[in-house]
Formats: sequence, structure tokens, C-alpha cells
Amino acid sequence: MKKIYLSLILVCGLATAHAQDNPRLSVCGLNAAETAYYMAPGWNLGNTLEAGSSADNFTDNAGTAAETSWQSTKTTQEVIDLVKRSGFKTVRIPCSWVMGHLKETTTMTIDPDWLARVKEIVDYCIKDGLFVILNDHWDGGWLEYDGFTTGADVEKKKEQLRLLWTNIATAFRDYDGHLLFAGMNEPGVGGASPDAQGTLMVNAYNDDSDVNETAFANRVLEYEQVFIDAVRATGGNNAQRVLIVQGPKVSAAKTVKYLDVSKLIDSANKRLMVEIHCYDPYRFCQMTKDESWGKIEYYWTGHTPARASSDRVGSVSEQQAIQTAFNNMKTTFVDKGYPVILGEYGATARTLSSTQGSQAKHNESRQYWFNFATNYAMSAGMVPFCWDINNTGAKIIDRANVKVGDDYDLNGIKEGVEAAQTAYNTIYPEPSSTSGIKAATVFTSESDNVYDLSGRVVSKSIENLPHGAYIYKGKKIMK
Repeated sequence: MKKIYLSLILVCGLATAHAQDNPRLSVCGLNAAETAYYMAPGWNLGNTLEAGSSADNFTDNAGTAAETSWQSTKTTQEVIDLVKRSGFKTVRIPCSWVMGHLKETTTMTIDPDWLARVKEIVDYCIKDGLFVILNDHWDGGWLEYDGFTTGADVEKKKEQLRLLWTNIATAFRDYDGHLLFAGMNEPGVGGASPDAQGTLMVNAYNDDSDVNETAFANRVLEYEQVFIDAVRATGGNNAQRVLIVQGPKVSAAKTVKYLDVSKLIDSANKRLMVEIHCYDPYRFCQMTKDESWGKIEYYWTGHTPARASSDRVGSVSEQQAIQTAFNNMKTTFVDKGYPVILGEYGATARTLSSTQGSQAKHNESRQYWFNFATNYAMSAGMVPFCWDINNTGAKIIDRANVKVGDDYDLNGIKEGVEAAQTAYNTIYPEPSSTSGIKAATVFTSESDNVYDLSGRVVSKSIENLPHGAYIYKGKKIMK
């Protein structure tokens, strides 16, 4: 005999009050702007699940050992606990799938051991109440490089992308609104050999032709549409999950000028975000050796030791360029209902010799840069994610010793968050902290996933659960 349960239909929103530190999302989740309220600042689990070799593309040769091929520490719950204690609200998980983790290439079936490990790390984050962004990273260049070559078989790439995201989304379909998907990482920014892979559809950095750049942006949108359609078609919580699309080469300038997100068709309402990256100015943030056209900048404005060479110091114009880029993202996307993810940003920590300059002033400069970039990103409605690879140069979190690895960078982020919090909350005000209740209805029980009020799966059936409150088929059940 089938039992009858009384159900109260929930309005999308938060299921409990006082949820800022540990938001409890209903099965349907929050829209993009409501979700953004809880996400800043973010941290990257870099050089970890995206690690490997492009020689393993379209194989299952990499295995779970790939996690430590670019850095030496396996991710643990303790590491994620430290990320949470350090003040981060979201973990971005760059991830490879094609690069050594496909069990079957015709169907793009993912190695089940790899999928289980990715799920395990996602669960570490969600256990701590953190939000998670899971993407298809550079992934051996199978799409982000090869998909934008002049000879690319675009229809074949689209079908591979559809199958891949169908498999990823299906595996995570029951996860609640804490989990977000990002379709790509840095579309069109290469890394494979041009001789082996062909010529880019447009030169990644030097060709600003409107015709070429518009064509490139349209290609990005084609792939993103496939990603959106694939995820939505898997149903469940994916029907309303917040999804993230990338701008061309994740450049703020190119994204503002060429990306028209309104061309994307999404069956969910207000569930899209846009992503860019920022390592500007290059000479201070990423440059590895002096060049004929310029030298590495060790210091930023206001943190210059006496007798420092002028070509080692950043300029005010560099600060203004960052402000302008971020403000343009706000006007073009945030103000039109598309929150922006600053998916990666960072400045390399350098070890200076006594002849090179002042280590103390370089450290102060990095702290100031993180403060500045974080502040202006959040003030423009962007969710910033520091790039952290657990190696010299970027070790904000020392994973091996489970401690803070760089106080200067972390303190700069914290200072920037504090300075921007009021402006950020003006753009993204706190969502309603209580769930509305509509008219009651009744229905018969069937075998299906049952969730607790945090949106976590607790059973495959309602029948054998103890008395209490659950979410079942999108409704609140009082058993």
C-alpha cells in the first residue's frame, strides 16, 4: 500500500535564516545574482585536477595520480577546512576530463575512478558550506586550442562537448545550488604546438580586427550554447543550476567589445554568469625574465624603496587600466543581470637577491596589488578567485603543512574584501532568508532521491526515513 504524504511547495530561495556563512539552498536554488551574494571571495585549487599531459588526450592513461603531477599534495578535507577558515566562500576547481580521463571516447564516458575523486573533493567543499565552480579547463587543448583552429571540425567538437557535459552534468545532477558549472576556461588561448595543431582562427593576442574578433566571439558562443543545452537537458537540479560562460580569451577588453551574451538561449531564468581572468600588469604579475621591450616590475606604486630603478616600478596608469576594465565589465554585464566571475587573478611572489632589490617592499607591493584588484573587482560586482598552485610563486594556502603559506597575499585579499563589501552588497543585496509557502497538496510516494533541507541527498526512497522534514520532488515533506 502506498503511503500519502503532506507536502508544502517551497518558493526558490533560502530554507533557513542567518545563512550567510552556511547558506541552505532549496533544490531549485538561487538565481545568478542571488548566488553571487554568497560567493566572494574565491580560491582556486590550481595545478591539481587539471594537471597532466596533452599526450594523454582521449585516453584513460592519466588516472587519479594526475592530481599530484604538477604539485605534490593530495587534496584533503583539512586543506579545504583551512580554505574556509581563511575567509574564502567559493572554491573553483579547474578540471581535466579529456586529458587522460576518458574511459570510452565515442560516448566521452569519464573514468569512474576519476569521477569519484572529483566528487570527493567537491563534497569536501560542500561539507564546509562553500560554493564550488567545476569546469572543463584547458584539458590538453582539445577544445580551447583545437576548437579554434582554421581547420577545426567544429561540428565534431560540438558533439564531443555535448557528450562530455552530458556525462559531467548527469553525474552531479543531484547536487544543490552550491555547485556551479563553467563550460570552458580560456577559449582560444593556446598551449599546443602551432605546427601540430594548425593556425589559430584568430591570433590570440595580436589581431584586433573587428571581423576576426567578432567571428571568434561567435565561435565561443556556439560552444557555450552546446554546453548550456547539454546541462539543461539532463534535468534535475541542472535545469536551474547557475552556469558560467567565458569571454573571448577571458580578456576583459575583448569580452566587453565582442561578447553578446544575450544571444545565448537558456531555458532557466537569470542563471548565467560571465567569466574573465586578470594577471595585469603582466610585467608585475607574470613576467619571468627581462626582455628587450621591458623588465620585470618588482614594485607597485607607493611601495618603492630608495634608489630602485624606475623600470622596476609599476605606474599609476596600470592601476587606472585595471579600474577601467573592471568598470566596463560592470556596465556591460553586471548591470544587465549577468554577474561576472574573475575566475583567476594573481601576482607572482618573487624571491629577490640583495642586488635585485628590497624583498620587504616587493612583499608589500603584492599585498597592495591583491588589495587593489580584489577591492575594484568586488566593487564592480565581480567575484574574484585568486590563483593558487601550491608552489613557489603562488602558495597562499600551504597544502602540505595545512597552514597559510603567504600572509601578504592573503592579507591583501582580506583588506580588499573589507573595503569593497558595502559596494558589493549594494549590487548583490542579501536574498530573502525565509522560504515562502504556497498551498498544500498531496501525492503518492515513488522511488526517487530525497534531500535534507540543505539540499543534500539522504536517501533514494522516502519509505524508510525517520520522521522529519525533507525535500522530495521539489516539495518540502513533513513525514
